[in-house]
Amino acid sequence: MDSLQTRQHEVSRDVERVELAVAHLLRIGTAVAAALISAGLAVTLLQLSVSIGPTLVTAGIIALICTPLLRVAAAMVIYLRLGDVVYGVICLAVLLFVLAGMLLGEGH
Repeated sequence: MDSLQTRQHEVSRDVERVELAVAHLLRIGTAVAAALISAGLAVTLLQLSVSIGPTLVTAGIIALICTPLLRVAAAMVIYLRLGDVVYGVICLAVLLFVLAGMLLGEGH
């Protein structure tokens, strides 16, 4: 019984580490996206450069879109390092489905 409680405590600690790492990644991704979009809007509104403002806004939007994908990729790596192959494979499947959707999707 003691080893079962020890294992449950280890799993609980590992899950907490995964959640903290993912939350940190989401905060960083959101902050980078917000900074890029803000800088692009400021450059555009101040008319400092005709081309760099929209480029910064576009980069911010791309960063915002990629943040959840990075979250899934980071979770996959963390799960595989923890030895949880099932969740690692599920994360990989999600990434492959998104990639397939991007490659096979129709752009208008």
